[in-house]
Amino acid sequence: AQAIWLKGKLRVGPLGIDFCAPHGSLQSYLLLAMVGTLVAVGGEVVDKVQVKTALVSVYDKTGLKELGEFLAAQKVHVLSTGGTAAKLREYGCTVQDVADYTGSPEILDGRVKTLHPKVHGGLLAARGVEKHEKDMVEHGIMPIDLVIVNLYPFREAVAKGGDFAHCIENIDIGGPCMIRASAKNNASVTICSSPSQYAKMMEQVRENGGSTTW
Repeated sequence: AQAIWLKGKLRVGPLGIDFCAPHGSLQSYLLLAMVGTLVAVGGEVVDKVQVKTALVSVYDKTGLKELGEFLAAQKVHVLSTGGTAAKLREYGCTVQDVADYTGSPEILDGRVKTLHPKVHGGLLAARGVEKHEKDMVEHGIMPIDLVIVNLYPFREAVAKGGDFAHCIENIDIGGPCMIRASAKNNASVTICSSPSQYAKMMEQVRENGGSTTW
């Protein structure tokens, strides 16, 4: 999955929602899908989302030092796991282990780390929806604004001739779930699924006073 940077514009007026994107373009369809989802649950359509909490869990640690130093400078609260969490602490980030946040330890040899309602609730909760916000308070769920995740190298494991058991363990479960949850709630959550996207995201946050935009 790759992040898509939308360049269409949206106006909310007394008669509803007006889209300013090229007719028939991918941007226009994505805008319609996003706002349609929000309207369905009564969520807010906002221009900017302040990045206060990020979830970072990566296999490929390319660019992690620069990213970690950026998140530290922005005073972003970071949720993370395993080796990623250790590296981010080295780079000055305020890191809370996902296991400490959820109250559930990593289990099954690390197969289950982020598959928890306190993680996916923070990704999927529609901002501005009273019921969702009430559920978050009741269950101690914090909103997650930014997700940095990349996946286990399954293709590479197969290409290198790994045995069946090794290849099976390189099928990522938690990562794809977080990508899909972030995509579904794209009005409130920014997802970076490749180190090649870090620079653009950091540029946007710097230019918008600590916020992402669409």
